Amino acid sequence: KFEARPYVESVVREHVLPLVDLVLGQDASPLTKSMTRLVVQSKARGLVDAALPPAKRAVYAYAVAKIFVLELGPLLTGLLLAGRVGGAYAGEVATMHATRQNALLATLGV
Repeated sequence: KFEARPYVESVVREHVLPLVDLVLGQDASPLTKSMTRLVVQSKARGLVDAALPPAKRAVYAYAVAKIFVLELGPLLTGLLLAGRVGGAYAGEVATMHATRQNALLATLGV
């Protein structure tokens, strides 16, 4: 039988609680930190227990990961490529402006 609770506890302990501490910052009181950590841990346990049966949980996680890669991968690649191309054009125009080539082109009527 697959038991999800140890996995949830380890993920919460290793990944989620450091983020909670980072968000709360150094100035938070110990009571605030401990209460927030307790709430996050209980919410994580409740979400896993109420979600899907253990066999479906792994398939669901794999499917969500695959969807993110298949859908967001090309989108992010396109955004990065557009940024590089736009940056190259902006650099070219800035160089032309710095060397006064824009004025020359305007004088020539281009």
